[in-house]
Amino acid sequence: MERDRHVHTSIISRVSDAVNQSIPDDTVPLPISQTSDNDNPPTTILSSILKSTTSLRHTLSLPVGQVVRQQFKELYNEPISKQHEDHFRVYFNDDIRSKTFTIDKFGDLFQIKAMLSRRLLMVFNINLTSEANLISGLDILRIARVLWSSSMSVKSFILFKLFDDNNDDLISIEEIRLFYQNYTSEFKIFRDQQHQKEVIDIFLKEFFPINDDAIQQRELNFDGFYKILQRNPNALQSLYLISVPDQDREEENELMWYQRFWSYIINNANRLVFLGIYILITIGLIIYVSLYRIYILKNNTVWQIIAHVGGTLVNYNYAVAVTLMLKQIMSVLRRIHSLSLIIPIDDHIDAHRLVGTALFVSAIVHSLGHCINFATHTEVNSWSQSMFTTAAGIGWVAHSATITGDILFLLLLIMFICSLQFIRQRTGFYLLFQYTHYLFWPMFILLIIHAPSFWKWAIGPTTLLFFEKIYLLKRYLPKHGRTKLKSVRIENDNILTLVIERPQRFKFRTGNYINICFPKIAKMEWHPFTISSSPKRQDIRISIMKKKNWTKKVYDYFYGCLTKRAYLTAITIDGADNHSNDNLRNILLSKEITFLANDPDADIWIEGPFSTCTSHVFNSEHVVLIGAGIGVTPSISALDSLTQRVQNHRCVCVSCNANSYNYTQISKQQPKKVDFFWINREIETFSCFGDILEEIENAQENYLNIMAATRNNSTEPTSRYLDMHLYCTSLRPNKKATLEALPYDLVANIYAGMQQYDIHTGLKTPTHVGRPPWKVLFSKFKAEHKSTSVFLTGNTLLASQVKRCCDELGFAFRHEPGF
Repeated sequence: MERDRHVHTSIISRVSDAVNQSIPDDTVPLPISQTSDNDNPPTTILSSILKSTTSLRHTLSLPVGQVVRQQFKELYNEPISKQHEDHFRVYFNDDIRSKTFTIDKFGDLFQIKAMLSRRLLMVFNINLTSEANLISGLDILRIARVLWSSSMSVKSFILFKLFDDNNDDLISIEEIRLFYQNYTSEFKIFRDQQHQKEVIDIFLKEFFPINDDAIQQRELNFDGFYKILQRNPNALQSLYLISVPDQDREEENELMWYQRFWSYIINNANRLVFLGIYILITIGLIIYVSLYRIYILKNNTVWQIIAHVGGTLVNYNYAVAVTLMLKQIMSVLRRIHSLSLIIPIDDHIDAHRLVGTALFVSAIVHSLGHCINFATHTEVNSWSQSMFTTAAGIGWVAHSATITGDILFLLLLIMFICSLQFIRQRTGFYLLFQYTHYLFWPMFILLIIHAPSFWKWAIGPTTLLFFEKIYLLKRYLPKHGRTKLKSVRIENDNILTLVIERPQRFKFRTGNYINICFPKIAKMEWHPFTISSSPKRQDIRISIMKKKNWTKKVYDYFYGCLTKRAYLTAITIDGADNHSNDNLRNILLSKEITFLANDPDADIWIEGPFSTCTSHVFNSEHVVLIGAGIGVTPSISALDSLTQRVQNHRCVCVSCNANSYNYTQISKQQPKKVDFFWINREIETFSCFGDILEEIENAQENYLNIMAATRNNSTEPTSRYLDMHLYCTSLRPNKKATLEALPYDLVANIYAGMQQYDIHTGLKTPTHVGRPPWKVLFSKFKAEHKSTSVFLTGNTLLASQVKRCCDELGFAFRHEPGF
């Protein structure tokens, strides 16, 4: 029986294919019913063939609009099969067949907002009135079934009817404009009204062409609409969004806990080794001090032993904490690739926080040990005398250990509290963190006075730190750190870009960061920013995001400079003319200040450079660069450097003067391929590095074109060295039903097809909505490349998601948390 059913299905499929191939372009075949065997059991193979042949003869005589409308009605009115009932019971988490729903609940079920909810109900002739403002569950199941299982021709009809506001089977320019006006009131996809008008005008030209007499068609029926969709692959691509995706989760190859544990150990072996060494030394010191106090010195109470264990651990953790913040040493170690593979240098800041916490805990243990010992084993002096005077007779400098200990604990408590992340990252509290860390120097002096053996632990790291601070004084020298701004550009309401004149002896590497200071704004404040330009360029470029602290002062200062200069320029140009307001507005629209050499507003001091994990980019075969928001700056520097390296291999043929590239040398360099991800919440942020990304895109396109022309005899095609992936999370797609994103996706695809660049960024790279599907993308990379290294600059939540995928697939992962 199963064999007969299979043969029957095969023959029906062949007949259906033959029918479809024989139908002209202006007609659409009726689909074979998608009901189950129980609902409509097959009779005989011959009857099925006759039914298909009858359908073919009938279809050939009908226009496309009538055929598709008939398909739509049949699919909607067809009984709900058991298969569909079971599927939608899981999808909606309930049996909704006998229930009723308001329009808001209807929108929630399909993950669409009010405007699209009403339009979709109009498509299915479900009219809502004030008397009966409810939709039956059966109607919802029918709508879901049509969206889920309809053909592309029926999906085209649904799209057409979504645009048809007055239900007259015609769509007009005015109806489409009204549709997008209502849509964008709920779903922001355009920068402003001007951008919306520009995009919609181009979109309308595709569906309402302008004839030779410069007259634009005003209305369109479904036949014409469908023909346009058929010849436009970009538009057809959007029709797949008219669906209710299968809610059965794609079976992910979830690793068992022990597999994840083993993957974590493999990918973090060097970190775990160094952490293990640190813990073993700590345990060794605890055992050594305990045995020394018990068996060598003797006559020590338990609390004295505990106090001395804590004191020794304070000495040890102090030395480690200072060593971990020797930035120049870390930069040197990063340049030695073999060492950077062994030593987890990228984690030195996280390790410093861990050791700093251990230092604070050790200080508590040390203090509690003495406090309890004074309370239980002091007969001559009171507890307060022992704690707050020199009466206890402890200390190698005038018996001052208790007094210096009290002061030290207070200073350490202040430093520790102000270093906590939830305080450090609060608006305006960064300076508090920075200034309280300067308490390190008085603590260092007090520790020497407090503990007789402290200097033995501290002499090495502190000496190196002292020389580093002396070395960094070069920031005040004109050839190293004192320099000028060349220009400042205000990208949007939150971000500005600085182009800094590169000092004569200032050298940096890809991904390095610098500390900057504006003496006219805040002479004592230094803040870190990553350099986004390539080391090959003659200037330094950084970007600053405005927050409610020092960055706001900088933004407001330069915005004030821009306004002042624009006003003065307008007066100079116009004199007494009344058009100065127009000139002022035009200058403000440019949003860029160019500075002269002697301009006092251009003064800037820089300190550095300091290295980051991005400096390892050129040691990997395949690199994935991920930047979130303004944290993209290290990735931009890496892309700029990559492009410069490719351009360095450009050459000119001596015989024909044709441009070419040394492909042999390019194929040898690392990385061979880069995948760049930039994730932004706001679409406007993409404009910050639009000029650089456009330059990088054009450079690769030029490279591919030249190589295609010069290597036409080669059997091996020239491969791309860069793919860019742009994601905007505020344009959030549906996870259950993607109909909400249909109008956006349609206009974006049509615009990109006609203009050859993205609707938002002006780049050839499209902007995706939502968040990247990391597991899908990384699995693809795993299949294509032998080894992959992932570099991420962004928040810890994003880092944890990406790192989990990296651990499962064996990718190297490096995270720069940002500043």
